[in-house]
Amino acid sequence: MNEQPRGLGKDLCGRVHAHTGAECYLPDTHYPRPHHSLTDQTWHDGLCTQCAGSGIQADALCSACNGTAFEPLTLPETYQPG
Repeated sequence: MNEQPRGLGKDLCGRVHAHTGAECYLPDTHYPRPHHSLTDQTWHDGLCTQCAGSGIQADALCSACNGTAFEPLTLPETYQPG
């Protein structure tokens, strides 16, 4: 099996923002805290509702998640994690 290296350490989240391409540098265990990039961008995301996490829609990259399988979420200000 040939494992692809990730941009950051393998114990880090590394989740990529679907629209900006920013990569989360927090540990994999940071949930439910938001993702955080080295450029101070933060976001929450969830499984893409358009492609159901496949990253492909109609034989092309999904336009909602850009092939990342996760789309950014806009949470209400009253949101409380947990």
